[in-house]
Amino acid sequence: MRTGKCEVVSILAIIALWACGFMNAYSQERVRAKIGILIRSGDKMIRAKSRDTLSTGDFIRIYVYPEGANSYLYVIHADGKSASLLNMTQQRIQSSTLVLPSLREFYQPDGQSPVETFTIICSPTEVKELSNLLGGEIPYEKWAPIEKNLLQQGTIDLGQKTEKPFAIAGNVRSTGDALAGDPFAAELQIFSGNAILVKQYEFRVKK
Repeated sequence: MRTGKCEVVSILAIIALWACGFMNAYSQERVRAKIGILIRSGDKMIRAKSRDTLSTGDFIRIYVYPEGANSYLYVIHADGKSASLLNMTQQRIQSSTLVLPSLREFYQPDGQSPVETFTIICSPTEVKELSNLLGGEIPYEKWAPIEKNLLQQGTIDLGQKTEKPFAIAGNVRSTGDALAGDPFAAELQIFSGNAILVKQYEFRVKK
């Protein structure tokens, strides 16, 4: 009887470990995208860091290419006073790169705020928390806790393995121009999130 009990306990322990591993794998489902912000400063083209500095004479362009067939993409701009959705509506992207404002245009800081942030969100499902942003802008005080919560949801352990590359094989959304001639797009960095990917860029703006 004693031996039998040990065998039952061992079997139950194996099942528990298997179930735990299965649930952990499920909860750690990765969302990946190639993301980058291009800074044009005078004659120089620079890749933005997560925390960087801009002058009021600089220009920026945002690139997002999600892995997989479909993704919901949101790009939110905040300046400490309010937050707004740059691409205006929730978009469902398939084999294409979102370029904001376009391949021929740039955003330019106006210097009215010392800090400007751009938060890029990729999700396989609609993000309900962002529904109040679809119609315009909201006070920054309302956006900050939403952003914090989404960042926490998408956090991946620092011990993650090196990301395997994936190719860009699509067109730029809304322009129809191929990305082959854009060297910046060809070298976008890969970012990952746990069930949702949230990538934030913070710029200090100097006049």
